Amino acid sequence: MNTTRPLSGRGKEINYWFQGGRTIVQWGTITFSLRSEDFAAVLDDFFVDSGPWYLLGASMTDPPADGLGHFVAGVAPALTPRHAPAIAAIMVNEQWLEHRGLSPIELRKTGRAFSSLARARPVW
Repeated sequence: MNTTRPLSGRGKEINYWFQGGRTIVQWGTITFSLRSEDFAAVLDDFFVDSGPWYLLGASMTDPPADGLGHFVAGVAPALTPRHAPAIAAIMVNEQWLEHRGLSPIELRKTGRAFSSLARARPVW
């Protein structure tokens, strides 16, 4: 099991593990899972370029259209913008993304490719 914290530095620990092609996430009282394809979609379709910084945008009431929270809500039916902080923290912990700032929190791709990590982890 891996453990990280929200990028804001506040909130409950995020525990996650890789199991059968999915990532199981426990964050406070919620548990959800993501497919490796969900992470690939975030990296390939949201973080299109590795140079610019992108907004986290995790507001439940008014997520910015150009933020990760808005994008995540369209990746899987069970996800909402509120899942974005956990997803971003996991992706930073796995070194697929880097972050800066606290208000707003911004993210960008690192040079570390998801596909090579996925192949290196036989449980995916």
